[in-house]
Amino acid sequence: MNFIKKKKYILLYCLIAIVFSVITSLDGGDFDVYLDAANKLWKRQNIYTAPLCKGLQYYYSPFFAVCLMPFVNSPFAIEVIWSLLSFCFLYNTFMILQREFNFLILSKKQTQLWVTFAVVLAIQFITYNIAMLQVTLFLLWVSVKAYYLVNHNKHISAGILLGLIINIKLMPIIILPYFIYKGYFKMLSATLCSCILFLVVPSLFIGLNYNLFLLNAWWQIINPQNNEHLFEFITQLHSLSALIPAYFTNNTDDVSNSINLINLSVRSTELALNSVRLVLMTLSLVYFKHLPFIKQAHSIKQFWQFAYFLMLVPILAPHQQKYAFIFALPLIMYLLYFYITTIHTKQTSVYKLFFIVFILAMLFYSPLYGSNILGEKIFLLSQQYKCLTLATLCLIPISLYCNPNKLVALKP
Repeated sequence: MNFIKKKKYILLYCLIAIVFSVITSLDGGDFDVYLDAANKLWKRQNIYTAPLCKGLQYYYSPFFAVCLMPFVNSPFAIEVIWSLLSFCFLYNTFMILQREFNFLILSKKQTQLWVTFAVVLAIQFITYNIAMLQVTLFLLWVSVKAYYLVNHNKHISAGILLGLIINIKLMPIIILPYFIYKGYFKMLSATLCSCILFLVVPSLFIGLNYNLFLLNAWWQIINPQNNEHLFEFITQLHSLSALIPAYFTNNTDDVSNSINLINLSVRSTELALNSVRLVLMTLSLVYFKHLPFIKQAHSIKQFWQFAYFLMLVPILAPHQQKYAFIFALPLIMYLLYFYITTIHTKQTSVYKLFFIVFILAMLFYSPLYGSNILGEKIFLLSQQYKCLTLATLCLIPISLYCNPNKLVALKP
């Protein structure tokens, strides 16, 4: 992997980062929504109600808005800085992830293939996050960094970072069961304490009563039991909250073609949705295959387990758009590594079947999956059918078949 650290590649990456950061910041993307919330804080307004910037709801914490208050009068500068930081988060995430693999068993050509495929399958999600000036790359980096710190016995640091991102946006809470099952209670205690701390800190700047008011308003819009989070009928939204209603209710999607297979009642649909969520969380036991609270030596198997929970983030969390599926990247990187290292071995028919399914699923992660190539109508239909969500769910049986135990026989 030394070629990734070569100066010419790093310089090219920095040049791309600077150019893209300036271009994307001219529009502002979703970061304008965050800055609008910070501006409302100055005016002591409710940052979670209308008028909404660009018609988009602010779903993040008061703490995040407080952090942005000093920059409301210099939006372009802070947006360029945030975009550059996003490129840094992305680079460091990749550097952490690549440490999980043993490249001694790969030739130089195979290593280059692994890097190329990983970048190609992530590029549309990366560019979407950068173009929208989203926080998802930051959330992914902190999640991966917390995993890395725990494995290096830095539990408090890991817990503080995880508490920070859960405070900013609730969706990374989905990875907590991994750390609970592994028995990292010191880290979890730090996570809980830091979460509470980041809830309270805004009171120092905006006052206790105003902060409590905002926390209550925030909960009103992120409460998982809200109808808008239970069933989502917007074409651009993915995850189970959009998938289950699309197929099992008489929905009113913005695409004219109806795809409902069965018209279930609201209660039955909610039961089906929560049952699938429970099944996906229970499936993690198949990945662990050991009693809880047992700390194992850091290994590729442990990474494989953690990558499953990362992949669940955009699947289980409501109100997820395309850019959130960057959380599936670690598991995809593992599967690429598995197939590159085993493709030369004797292949069974089951191996070939899962390999074909993997290729088909990755078509929706490739740059081919877009309206410019597929055409607007076909692309909208694929979104209505939640093809990206289905493709991501296919990674579960594929990854279970590609168990790290099958890599044990491979020698460096």
